[in-house]
Amino acid sequence: MRIEGLNGIPLKLDAERKEESKISFLDLLQNFIKDVNNDLINAKNIEQDLSLGKIQNIQDAMYQIEKADISFRLLTEIRNKALESYQEIMRMQV
Repeated sequence: MRIEGLNGIPLKLDAERKEESKISFLDLLQNFIKDVNNDLINAKNIEQDLSLGKIQNIQDAMYQIEKADISFRLLTEIRNKALESYQEIMRMQV
């Protein structure tokens, strides 16, 4: 049985994959924190507009607010796991 590539779908070359993998964990974490912060600011603005009656689409407003809440909870869990890992490392005897 012969398997052929899909036509019209570009495949990433090895050089492109290597460039994508050069992003450090620190950069990834900083970008995530910035995104969470932007989501929280956006949710706060939406809540103010909602209280003033400026929002017409309540479904979209609730989506943005919940998105900010979930992303903040994820960031909190990442922090908790990092602290637990640090504490576990500090308990190790050398």
